[in-house]
Amino acid sequence: MFSKTKNEIVHLKSKKEIETLFAAGNHFGKAPLKLVCSVGDKGLGLGFGVSKRLFPRAVDRNRIKRLMREQFKLIRASEEYVVFCGRGFIIYTAKELPTLDALEKPMKELIRRWRSLVEGP
Repeated sequence: MFSKTKNEIVHLKSKKEIETLFAAGNHFGKAPLKLVCSVGDKGLGLGFGVSKRLFPRAVDRNRIKRLMREQFKLIRASEEYVVFCGRGFIIYTAKELPTLDALEKPMKELIRRWRSLVEGP
């Protein structure tokens, strides 16, 4: 999914790691996305989720997660992106199917808040 560079992004798949992230992480929201994140020094780990209750069809959930991953890749490829470390899980909370453009502004805002958390006050 992501490139094998020095700032490689790993998938958050471990149930234990995701549970500790939700228990001890910081929660930020910007409709239609929610970010649960923590600061770390082992690189960047990301996970994406969509509620099964809001989207019963797996096709829709997979499409939304694919759009969120693609939007993150676009933000990461931009010139103003600054590399930082931590663990994060982005959740889609709206009831309608998004477009790639609709995810850009809230995702940039959430990443900006996460990066300011990493950099400190």
